[in-house]
Amino acid sequence: MITTVLLGLLPVGPASAADDECRVSELTSARVTASVRFKHEGEDYSKAEGLLTVKVPKSWSRAPDLLLNGDTERYRTAMRCLLRFPDDPFPYRDTEGRTAAPEVTVEEKWVTVDQRVLTWVTGLQTRHFGPWSLTVGDRLWRLELMPPSALGRAWWRKVTVDLGGRPARQVSSPPTTGGPTELTWVQRKASGKPPEIDVTLQPPAAKASAARWSEHPWYVLDALGWLPLHGALLVLVLLTARAVRRESVSAPSAGAVPRTTRNLLIVAGLAFAITVVQLFDDTLLGHFARQGTAPFWTDEHRISVHMGLALLTGLGLCGFGRPGRAALAAVVAATGSGLAVACRPEWFALPSGLWLDWVNAPDDVLRFRDGGGLVAFTASCACVVFVWLVGVTAVLLRLWRAAGSTAPGRTPGRFPHAWLAASAVLSVALCAVSLWSAQNVWEHQSWLSRRNASEDYGLWHMATLFADLRWFPSDWLDWFHGTYFWWWAPSLAILAVLRARDTAAVPVTALPSAAELRTLKAFFVVCVAPVVGWYAGVPLPLLSLLALWLVLSGLLALGTRRAVLNRELPRTGHRLHEVARGADRQRLLNAARRHRELHAQLRRLEQGQQEEDRFRLERELDRLHRLPHPSPPPGLPNTWIRLPPSIGPVELALAWGPRATAWGNGCRAAYFAAVFAVPGVVLLVWADHVRGIRWADKFVQRFGLVDTVTAAVALELLWVGAGFTLGVLWRVLPGRRGPVRAAGLAFVYASPVLVQLAGSRLVGQPLGTWPLELSLVLLVLTLTGLAMDIDTFRGERRYWPTRTGLLLSVYQWRTASVQMAFLVGQLVALVTIWQQLKGNDPMILIERSPSESTGGSGN
Repeated sequence: MITTVLLGLLPVGPASAADDECRVSELTSARVTASVRFKHEGEDYSKAEGLLTVKVPKSWSRAPDLLLNGDTERYRTAMRCLLRFPDDPFPYRDTEGRTAAPEVTVEEKWVTVDQRVLTWVTGLQTRHFGPWSLTVGDRLWRLELMPPSALGRAWWRKVTVDLGGRPARQVSSPPTTGGPTELTWVQRKASGKPPEIDVTLQPPAAKASAARWSEHPWYVLDALGWLPLHGALLVLVLLTARAVRRESVSAPSAGAVPRTTRNLLIVAGLAFAITVVQLFDDTLLGHFARQGTAPFWTDEHRISVHMGLALLTGLGLCGFGRPGRAALAAVVAATGSGLAVACRPEWFALPSGLWLDWVNAPDDVLRFRDGGGLVAFTASCACVVFVWLVGVTAVLLRLWRAAGSTAPGRTPGRFPHAWLAASAVLSVALCAVSLWSAQNVWEHQSWLSRRNASEDYGLWHMATLFADLRWFPSDWLDWFHGTYFWWWAPSLAILAVLRARDTAAVPVTALPSAAELRTLKAFFVVCVAPVVGWYAGVPLPLLSLLALWLVLSGLLALGTRRAVLNRELPRTGHRLHEVARGADRQRLLNAARRHRELHAQLRRLEQGQQEEDRFRLERELDRLHRLPHPSPPPGLPNTWIRLPPSIGPVELALAWGPRATAWGNGCRAAYFAAVFAVPGVVLLVWADHVRGIRWADKFVQRFGLVDTVTAAVALELLWVGAGFTLGVLWRVLPGRRGPVRAAGLAFVYASPVLVQLAGSRLVGQPLGTWPLELSLVLLVLTLTGLAMDIDTFRGERRYWPTRTGLLLSVYQWRTASVQMAFLVGQLVALVTIWQQLKGNDPMILIERSPSESTGGSGN
């Protein structure tokens, strides 16, 4: 009682409005615990997770407000008192991620608030999350506890700092307990003052590099690191086109070959040019803005430059695709509308330079809001998307039509009007969703702001929303072209070359020619091979590309010696594909069927199930293992020659595949792969885009929802391309049966990923879902190989009740071995999937990626 009286007689300073609003005097009995935990290993960037637990007495006047809906002003005020600085009416954090709203629980005497936050260290700026401030330097990071002012006299019972296995370089106040990597400050009784915590830590070199690489001037080198990959792909396509041109095809329909080859060269150059724009539009403009070079373009009119580059690249696609008159007229109108917004923004209530400053120029924000400036700029973004969609569709149509056209000159065909209308609708929808996602980001980052405090909130909201949306033209290039179109168009152009050569091939050859093999290798690298090579913020994709090329070349070199049709016949020097020609396929299939029947009789004879002349069976089998001599001596026209060891009629028939040509085998394998890949695509899309908090993350990403659809399409196309490659290379791959051929190609696909996984282990990056994807690719290709072998003997399908029975007969397997192999495969698949999907769901982080933050340094 004496202490209370003395405290009441002490002079006190004037109470602030925030103190009155938060009833700070009623929070002196609140109890607080806080913790932060760093995680460096198994992450692309260092991650810090924080937990703040505040127990306030029920007697606090704001305690009932904690149970209200999150959209109410009283709820935000109460949370702002406990989690932030209540003097700031507009708290905004774009470096704080949250998986959910704070959890509120009610006890007998207390109301408890648990807030979980996190942040990834992707740059060198200061990051605020929860009650923590992390200042990121080049090599040392500084962590400080910044308690909310309303809790300055509360009882901070326990504060824990886990440095993720890295001892601290400096600690301001000694901890109560703990060790070198985990520090704990404990207050045994209420002291009225939170602990002063200031810790300096040194993260792993790989994580420090990853954070530093996104800053100036290193982000320019990041683009330069990815440029050699696209340059190497361009050189590969150029060499492929030269090889195709040198290997002429003489046929009436050979005119499509030079036309498709010319298209391939143009598309490769156009894709490379757009890639250069996509890589350097943000980085160079940001670099020049930092250097003060050409401020009129790099600072004052930077967004207009992005808009112009996006429209110019889309017009380049339309120029090559040559859509019809109606589509061209629509493209011209959309381009004019977009350029009008970029060049004369004041006509549409937009500010000069397309930048709003709600603090210093509130009148511009009011004119922007009342004049419909946001709608006008969103419409200009839709024009950019429309021009691109028309150009992409026209390019793909021209590439494929050129392969089937026999007349010289312009490729026949028109741009479908239905696709034109669909492009317009999709453009508007995509931009509307982008605006909606920007609003969701705003809600997440300003969730504690005072909404009805003054007019300033509306100005701040509108300016921030436009600041996010104005980067749409640049982000569109980064997402659509940088993720998908740069390999879609060249892949289709290569397919058109292969299709044209197949149509013009007279006579039909058994094996792909040297030029076709080079073309197939280019197709696999461009279309199928995964793009990896990011290590601690440093892009080194050429390492993985080199590994892929070496393994693919080694596989084909092995096929020249070990493939069935490349095996040499004894004593003649001829190869099997020179003797067993395509015209003999039906005779080979009949011989293979008879061979299996005789072997079945021999097995029954050994088991005593029938009586048969063993020597007669063996003589007939011996005749089936012979082929007519390719060049018999004079006077001996009926000379025969034996097949190579371990090669029988069944293996010879399987080596040809189900179709007469390599192109036919490729189309058939692509069909099978498309069917078998559907469950795998669903599983991977769920694992990468839907599982856990990933689905909620889509609602705050500009292209999050549509990216889920395009990612599924891209995965399906990728696996269809892998199946097509397997089918076309069917006759030159080593192995006697389909699964063995598929395993070789699956290993080629895995080679760059294995390089990435090895590097990820060294720098402590996560493996992601790569092991799951590799297992699915192997499974899809294996099933495709089995289906190709079954389809080879499809003429016997009506004699077997199931395809499994036909497969057992073709492979001459016993039921027990098949069941054991199936069981082992199921166990391996289950273990792989479990290893990939177990563990905690990823947490959400709302912030720009490193590339976006460099581009948006001006906002």
